[in-house]
Amino acid sequence: MQLTNCPGVHLLAVASMRERDWASLERGLLHDVFTRLPVDADAASFRHVCRGWRAAAGPGAPVAGPWFALRSAADGRRAFVRPARRRRRVRPVRLDAAGGEKAAPACVRGASRGWLAVDDDGGRLLLRDPVSHAEVPLPAFGDPDYQLTDIFLSDDPLAAAGRWAAFAFFKVDDISYAGHVLAFCRPGDAEWARFDQQDTGPFYWGLEFFRGRAYVLIGVYRDKLAICDVDARRLIVSPVSLQHLTEREWDTQVCLVACGGDLLVVAVSQREHARPSCCAVRRRRARTFAVRVVRVQFAGEGGAMPVAVSNVAHTRDYALFVAPHGHAFALPASGFPAVRRSCVYHFATKITTRNVSGMVITDLTDRNRHHRKPLLRKLPFAGQWRPLSWFSPRCPSLDTTPARRRRWLSRS
Repeated sequence: MQLTNCPGVHLLAVASMRERDWASLERGLLHDVFTRLPVDADAASFRHVCRGWRAAAGPGAPVAGPWFALRSAADGRRAFVRPARRRRRVRPVRLDAAGGEKAAPACVRGASRGWLAVDDDGGRLLLRDPVSHAEVPLPAFGDPDYQLTDIFLSDDPLAAAGRWAAFAFFKVDDISYAGHVLAFCRPGDAEWARFDQQDTGPFYWGLEFFRGRAYVLIGVYRDKLAICDVDARRLIVSPVSLQHLTEREWDTQVCLVACGGDLLVVAVSQREHARPSCCAVRRRRARTFAVRVVRVQFAGEGGAMPVAVSNVAHTRDYALFVAPHGHAFALPASGFPAVRRSCVYHFATKITTRNVSGMVITDLTDRNRHHRKPLLRKLPFAGQWRPLSWFSPRCPSLDTTPARRRRWLSRS
C-alpha cells in the first residue's frame, strides 16, 4: 500500500499547511512583500498582523499618500508635503525613511508614477525614486536651449523593464505652463524623438495613457484633444472640442486623467473678486474655484478616436489629483484612507506670481460647491513656493523621525 495514495495522508498534509506559522517567515522575505504593496490600506494591514511582521516592515511611522511636491521660487529647492484628512493644515514629509537622506539634486523637472525627473549637476537627465533612491537614466535632449518641464511615464520602469515609454514636454522659457516641444523615448534610445508640430502648433498642456495609446491636450486655449502616433511621429487631432471648459476663465488648468476604465478631462478655473465692504481698507479679494469633469467617448467598442464628451457628476470611489504641472492621476479612497472619494484635489495659486498658497479639495457631489467657500489647507512652509506635481510613492514609506520630534513637526 502506497502512502501517497491514501486520502488520510493528503488531509494531514493540508491541515499542516493550514497550521503553518506565518509569523516564522524570514524577515527579508516579509520586507520584500511589504515594499511591493500598492496601496496604503494593505501596508497598514500588513503592520497589524503581528509584532514580527511590524518589525519586518521597518522602524518608524507610516507616511500616508499621496504627496505633492513644491519647488521654491527663490533657490529651486524642493519640499514634499502630504494632505491630512481632517486638518486644516497639510503636513511635511521626511524622506529619510529608506536609508538616509541624500543631497538634493540640481533641479526637479517633473514627476510621474512615483518617479522624479531630475536634471543633476552634471547635466544628465534621469529618473529618481526619492524613497528607495533608485535611478533610471534618460537620454539628453538635442537642443541645449530647451529644458524638460513635464514627464509622463507609461509604466513603472522597474516593474515593466523594457516595455515602458517616456513622453516629455520641453520649452525654452519658464513663463507659461504650456510645453513647446513634445518628444518621447524608449529604454535604450540615445536621444529623444520629436513629434511633428506642423499641423498642431507648439502648445501642449497635458498627457495621459489610455488603452495603450497616448492622448495629449493641444492648442493655445487647451481645447483640442489629439492622439500620439508614435510610428509616424505626428499627432492626429480628434473632432472633440473642449472650448466650453475654458471659454469662461482665462486662468484655467486642464488635465487628462485615466480613472476607473474611463478617460476624463478635468478643468479647474480660478477667479478673484472683491468682497463687498463699507470700508475700502478692509476690502479683500476672495477666490473661488470652478471644477468641471467630462468623460471622453470613443467611436465604436474599444475604438481609439474620441468623438464626444459627457459631463461627470461623481467619480465613485476615486479621487482626482490635478496640478498645473506633472502627471495627473486617480486613487481609490478605499485603498488610501487619507483621501476622500469623488473629490478633486488641486492647488490655490496666485494669478500674478504663480506661487501656491495651499491645497484645495472640491467635492463633486456637492451641488452648491460653486457658491460655498472652498476647503483650503495652508502650507506648513514659509516663503514663496510653486507647485511642481502630485506625487504617489511607488512603495510604502516610513518616517524614522523620533517620536518626540515627530509630534513637534506635526504641530508646526
